[in-house]
Amino acid sequence: MAIPASVFDTQIEQWRRDEDLPWWRIKRRQVQVNLARHLVGRKMRILDAGGGNGLDSLPLAEQGHHAVIVDYSQAMLADAHTRAGSAGLLDRIELKQADVAGIGDLFPDESFDAVLCHNVIQYMPAAYDQLTLLSSLARLLKPDGVLSLVSMNRFSAVYAELFLRGSPTAALRQIDTDTVQGLMFDAPMLIHSAQEACDMLEAAGLVVAADYGLLCVTPYWGDNAAKHDPAVYEQLEALELALSDKLPYKVLARHYQVMARRD
Repeated sequence: MAIPASVFDTQIEQWRRDEDLPWWRIKRRQVQVNLARHLVGRKMRILDAGGGNGLDSLPLAEQGHHAVIVDYSQAMLADAHTRAGSAGLLDRIELKQADVAGIGDLFPDESFDAVLCHNVIQYMPAAYDQLTLLSSLARLLKPDGVLSLVSMNRFSAVYAELFLRGSPTAALRQIDTDTVQGLMFDAPMLIHSAQEACDMLEAAGLVVAADYGLLCVTPYWGDNAAKHDPAVYEQLEALELALSDKLPYKVLARHYQVMARRD
């Protein structure tokens, strides 16, 4: 990974405060709804690669699946352990401290029914490293296994600079670029469009099943104070769930989620 684990360790308190913001709660809700469309049938063994404190995999453990969270941040994994203990889920999770860049060496091939790779690849320094990781994750999937990829959408960068940060000049610079400066960890991120992510997944040997937009309109609309109002939040969540699989809205979403399958 391009960012040292110590950076994630020192930012854990900020991360925990931010995760309860309305837009992040809506995003997590969208992710879980999309996963439910593809993780059907039997109870699964799920790998959460770079899963941090387990925000996306612990809900799956609550549903009866077994989750293995791999992350190189000790603080993030400690928080995942605390959350799992509070929810009575310690028998359904495993925690492994390791860099996801070497995740292919941690498990035998075809070890998992499903893999989550959420908010990870944008922190890898080059497209080669991203493809290498996705290829490793593909090998860890059982036949017909499912991979969920979530990352920031390159096409959203112009809108973020203009609507979120108020800078037309910065927005102009973002046109046709694939690098943005992350705010929380103050580090460059290498980002792609959903279609470019689909191309990478296919190059890794997977078959794309669907792609979704996450936060299609919420980041670009209104003032943030209004989004904390429960009634407004409920309306925004319903709107985002309705837009996530529809064109043209999903193309300009702040993030994307691509579901792929090992054929």
